Parts: sequence; structure tokens; C-alpha cells
Amino acid sequence: MFNLLKSSGIFKTIKFLVIALFFIVIFLAFLRVKLWDYDFWWHIATGKYIVSTGSLPGKDPFSYTSALEENKNQFPERERFILKQYWLSQIIFYLIYEYTGPKGIIFLRAIILITTLLLVFWRLQKWQTSYPISFIFIFTLFSLLLNSTGERPVLFTIFFSSLIFFILEGFKNKKDKRIFLLAPVMLLWANMHGGFILGAAIIMIFMLGEGVKIILKKTAYTKHEIILFYSATIVALGFSFINPTGWYALVITFSSKYKPFIQGIQEYASPYYLYKEQISPVNYWYLFMAVSFLFVLIVRNKKIDLTHILLLSGLLIMSFSAIRFIIYYALIASMVIGKESDLMLKDLLRRRFSDRVYKKILEVLTIAALISAVLYMGGIHKFDRLRFDIARDYSIPKGAVDFIEENRLSGNMFNDYGYGGYIAWRLYPWQKTFIDSRGLNITSMTEYQWIMEAVDYSDFSGSVEASLASIPLWERFLDHYNINFMLLSLSDIYADVHTAIFKLTESDKWVPVYCDPISIVFLRNSKQNEDIIEKYKLSEEMVYNILIYQSANSAINNKVNPRALMSLGKTFYEMGRLNDALKAYKYALNRMPENSTIQEKINEIEAEMKDKKSGLEEKKKTDK
Repeated sequence: MFNLLKSSGIFKTIKFLVIALFFIVIFLAFLRVKLWDYDFWWHIATGKYIVSTGSLPGKDPFSYTSALEENKNQFPERERFILKQYWLSQIIFYLIYEYTGPKGIIFLRAIILITTLLLVFWRLQKWQTSYPISFIFIFTLFSLLLNSTGERPVLFTIFFSSLIFFILEGFKNKKDKRIFLLAPVMLLWANMHGGFILGAAIIMIFMLGEGVKIILKKTAYTKHEIILFYSATIVALGFSFINPTGWYALVITFSSKYKPFIQGIQEYASPYYLYKEQISPVNYWYLFMAVSFLFVLIVRNKKIDLTHILLLSGLLIMSFSAIRFIIYYALIASMVIGKESDLMLKDLLRRRFSDRVYKKILEVLTIAALISAVLYMGGIHKFDRLRFDIARDYSIPKGAVDFIEENRLSGNMFNDYGYGGYIAWRLYPWQKTFIDSRGLNITSMTEYQWIMEAVDYSDFSGSVEASLASIPLWERFLDHYNINFMLLSLSDIYADVHTAIFKLTESDKWVPVYCDPISIVFLRNSKQNEDIIEKYKLSEEMVYNILIYQSANSAINNKVNPRALMSLGKTFYEMGRLNDALKAYKYALNRMPENSTIQEKINEIEAEMKDKKSGLEEKKKTDK
């Protein structure tokens, strides 16, 4: 049968259908993902600023706190880097969004990602990697891209990383002048995203690895080819310096003085920490990639290219330190490990089977890949989900910002860190933000945390007037900045409900006037706001009910993380529903039995319930 297929060309047609169908399904899957990334909005807001003013921003135009002399930036060089580094990608994003809306950006994201996957597949085919093995590693890389990539300039870093590797590997095989494409690629990359430093690192690792092989005479380079290789790579490194901030991305990446800016940001957390703290479930796609490299390293050892070992080892270590680097490791690993795995498989099968049987096995595996792609398309993908919308239901506070705009809320705003970019896009220049996810000013970031955690440091009371000493620190900041309204997310990225929400809901100074499943707006209880308060005031019970809904929904969606259940317990406790609070904390303890904080809260509630019961019994006796 297989000879008939092959002789008639049917097998080649089937193989083509496997590839075409698989990549079509992947492209459609990328299109299904809504526009969700918090950072996207400050990027297009900056793009709009650049286009409208004809210049790169010298100072932060979107935040009123950063303009105050008291908040003078302690790290102006980092502010300059973030304001200027992404200018070209910001203009591209802005113009596409301005003329096409979310649909254009979603298509751009899908095109960049599918092109990256096609480039990886092309590299595997140039190494003559069998299609079934290519299928496995492409699908693994796709799964990692689908779950971790937003609409940011980092998309270009993902593509350019694979392109730089592709060009360098191409030179190793053909030794031609296409290696001089490195220079314009690096020039373009350096003006789109600070991740161009990764491209420079890949180039330098190739320079080192190939240099060592040349010295040890483990590779066949002519003198002309050596000059060509090092000339092209040095020129490319020089071109990467031509951008508004030079190589300052390197300083920011490796200098310890900038670490306070990334503390508490999930993408900078170690995957081990996230798994250990049960913030997110184990990423088995990443685990497969990591274990595969270690396995290949042991089995293939001296047969693996030295440059590949250096590159993958460095990227793997980076991915252990922060989840944001996982995708870069996976990009290179899917190519290198795919090639090495195929060589191992071919070696194993050819020792056990004849070439004729070996080819038939590959044909069967190829047809199996086609069936898998069809099943995936029919069982997972739903065409009616291609809605090309923003993620207003889980990350974008469209409803809350609509409310602010429609009611023209005046005065200074205090806003959620993640929402700042969207607010800047929607409301600038008539409303400026307190903070956004650029995290430009360490003073504003610190004060933001104190407010959100409703910090009441008595140690600070000695430095203020006696009339203010009794006011909690977080309230003093709200008064100091003359905050008139607040737009907050109901919980953070770890599913913890902000302490400030409970304090504000129960306060006489603030009134909830808008709430949906992801965000809430509080308005200062003052005479100037009385008309809006009278019209939109929400009850405490309604706010708590939405918090219950949000926490319960988070607990259902993430069956590992106990924090949503802890937030649910905290909400019930604030409502005085001790039995429900106890149940929620006990469910949380089931997810993380060794957590002492949860156990202490259970003990506290049980003691309170016991005291309450004893008090009721005493009251009954007294009444009798």
C-alpha cells in the first residue's frame, strides 16, 4: 500500500496536507486569543504621542505623580530607556490599531507567531529532520507561545531571535554572504525592543563557539570564511548600538540596582517559585523541553555542536531564573533538540530495521500526524470564537473607564498598576494616571503598594502634624495627592483581593459607584460628588457579592492556586459569615496543606466562632 502511495505521489500530497492543515489550525488558534496584554496600551499611547508630536518623549507624559518635584526620578537613565527604546514598534502598533482596531493587532500577532513557527520548521527541514519529530517540537513550541505571548514589542524579539539563529546556522552550512543580513536585522530589532540584547548574546555565543572549534580544528572554515563570519558578526553588533539608548538594555538587565522595579512582577519570577507556591500549575511543555535537553546532552554528549550546547545551557539557566525567558529557550531548543532527537531516532530505528521498513514507519507516523491535526482542529478549534475583541472580561477595564469618561469624573485619580496603560490610551490628556505598568518611578511604586495594602505604619506618625497622626498612612497618601476617585482591579494576578478594597468599601470617606467582575470605582464622599453618588452608589453587599463571584470563578479556573479561596474566605469573614469563611479557608488548606498562614486563619475563625457561641449561651442564661 505504501509503495502505491509513494509511486502515485499520493503520499507527498498527504505530507503537504499535514503541514498545511497543521499550520492553518495553529494560525486560527492564535487568532482566537483576545487582545489582553496590559502593556499593549501604554505602547500605543506612546506611539500616538510620537506620531502627534513628531518626537520621542523626554519625560513621562501620562502620569501626574512623576511630574511632581517631590517624586523626582532616582533612576532617570531607566526612565529614558523605557520612554525611548520601543519607538518603532510603538508607532507600528499605534497606526495598525488606529486604522483597524483590535482585529489588526490580533492579525499582526498571529502573523508574527506563525512566521516564527514556519521559520523553526524550515530550519528543522534544512537539517532533514523527519516530519513526525518536527511535528512534536513545533506543537510544543506553539503551546508555549499560545499561553505566554501578549501584544507587545516582545513579539518582534521572539521572531528576530529565531531569525538570527536561522541566519547564523545557514552560514555554517553554506558559508555565503547572506550572513550580512545580520546587520540590518539587528539595526531594526534594536529600535523595536530592548530584547535585541538577546540577539547580540546569540551572535557572541556563535562567535565564541565557532572560534573554539576553529582553534581546535573541529570545523572546516577557510581563511576567507573566517574573515567573512567575524566581519559580519562584528558589524551586526555595531549596528545594534544604533538606537536611542545604545546598549543600556544590557546595563538594566544585569545591574542589581534595578531589581526593586521587578519585584512582585510575575514574568520575572522563577517557574520553580510559581510551582512551589502553587500560583500556577506545572508547565509540562516547558518541562518537556528542559528534560529533553538534559537527556540529549547525556545521550549525544560529544556529538552535539559546541555552540548549541553553550547557547541552550545559557538560555535554560535564564529560563530557570524567570518565566519570561522560557519562550526564548523553547525557540532555540525546539530546533536543536528536534534535530538531535531525530538523529537518535534514526540511529535507533536503522539499527533495528531495514531502510525499507524504516521509511514505512516514518510514513505511518506522518499519517498519524495528519489524523492528530484533524482531531485537534475538529475538537479544539471553534470558528465562532473568532471575535477579534479586547479581553474586557478578564484584563481590560473597559466598563470602568467608560463609566469614568461618561460621567467625566474630575480631579486626580488613583488607579491599578496594570490598568494604567489602558487609562492613558483612553483618557489622556484630560486625565492622567497615578501609575502604570512601565513602573518608571520607584517612589510612586512604593506609595502605590502602601495604598493597595492599606498600610498603617505608626512609625510614620512622628514626622507629621498631630492632627494627622491618627490617620492611617495609606489614607494620608490619598489626601496628599488630593485623590478624588479610584479605579482598582478586584484582585491581583495571584488572585489576592486587595486589602484597600475592603477598607474603602467600609469607609465613610469613599463610596463605590461602579463595579463589574474585574474592576471597581470608588468616589470620594464629598459635596462636589454628591450628584454622582446619589445616582450610582452601590451597597456593601453588592460589592462583596461581586468579590465572592470573582474569587469563586478564579478558584474554579485555577485548581492549584489556594489564594482565590483565601480571598473568598477573607470576603466572607468581612461580611461576618464565619461558617462560609471557615469552609473557604479549609478548601484552601486542602490545596496547600503545609501553609501556616491558612492554618492560623482557620484557628482564628474557629476560636472566634467558639467565643461567639459561648457568648450566646451566656446571654441565654442571663435572659432566663
